[in-house]
Amino acid sequence: DNAEAWLGLAASYDKLGRFDFADRAYDQLVAVAGRRAHIVNNMGYSQLLRGNKKKARELLLEAKAGMTDTSVVDANLALMNKS
Repeated sequence: DNAEAWLGLAASYDKLGRFDFADRAYDQLVAVAGRRAHIVNNMGYSQLLRGNKKKARELLLEAKAGMTDTSVVDANLALMNKS
């Protein structure tokens, strides 16, 4: 299984608003690649797109804790705080 393919598929489903399929792709991605910070960041952004700020914040903060360069997560948190 290819982690990059699963990540791309999950992001594509997010863009289409097919969050049910996005969740399945993220589950497969975590099974293949582990719960890495950049993956958790994308999962948090997915929750943000759904309007689930509480879950988005939880995931984004988890991602931030595991990153050296937090600029992407910080941008997602700022976006969340604006909405």
